[in-house]
Amino acid sequence: MTDFNPDSPPTKRAEPGSLGPAGWWRRGKAAIIDTLICISAGLIPVVMVVIGLVFALADEIDNDSSGVGWILFAIGMVTGLAVMVWAGWKFGWRQGVTGTTPGKGRLGIRLVDIETGEPPGGARGLGRCIVPGLINSVVNVYQLIDYLWPLWDDRNQRVTDKMFKTQVVEA
Repeated sequence: MTDFNPDSPPTKRAEPGSLGPAGWWRRGKAAIIDTLICISAGLIPVVMVVIGLVFALADEIDNDSSGVGWILFAIGMVTGLAVMVWAGWKFGWRQGVTGTTPGKGRLGIRLVDIETGEPPGGARGLGRCIVPGLINSVVNVYQLIDYLWPLWDDRNQRVTDKMFKTQVVEA
């Protein structure tokens, strides 16, 4: 019997500072892959909500009381919430525990704690995922600055990486 868990791939241990920072373009490509996965997962609930609203409005106009449209709308909203929770787990918590997302894994980069060289942990990964969105809802410019910051930073870190003491490195 082995201790292999397919949900959490083994992480490579490295000495702090021994891995070179991942380049901006490589990180950008990984972010595009991850974004496409999130968009793909979110399409189903969006379609359900739109179709539900169309049916609900048609029912209101025709004085039909079947409620099918509102039921479809509600199912779409619950499914959308489930997709958001899944995305937070997959691209936040799990990235913090394993150091990778599908995009990062595909491009051979990973997230590490800058002091230990190991994945930063689930809470910091989730915070790294959520904080830019929360700040962006208040100040939309933050996200642009955050993603461009590695272009002029000596360690190729985002502002968010600096907050959570993390760094994306070549695997």
